[in-house]
Amino acid sequence: MAQRPDGPWDPGLQIERTTLAWLRTTLAFIIGLLVLLRLMGHVNVLAALVCAALALPLGLTIGWLLWRRHLDGERRLRERAPLPGGALPAAVTALAVVAGCSGLAFVLFA
Repeated sequence: MAQRPDGPWDPGLQIERTTLAWLRTTLAFIIGLLVLLRLMGHVNVLAALVCAALALPLGLTIGWLLWRRHLDGERRLRERAPLPGGALPAAVTALAVVAGCSGLAFVLFA
């Protein structure tokens, strides 16, 4: 019979599912922005470059925050400490705002 983990769940699965959900959300935003930038480049190259300069570094920062949150969450879960704070949700919110403003710029400049 399999050994039951100490607690009501496997400590790694919750963090892994959460990490994968954040990764899917971030990738969806980045792919959407890349498509929008491709369309915007035909209308106004300067606006497309400004949006790309804001969005792509923010996407890389979110990837780094995601990885750091995953490792920190696993460690804290094993130590039974409070889980990580809200830097990742704030960064994804900023990416969503950049995506929305990019879409608005595309509509206004098109």
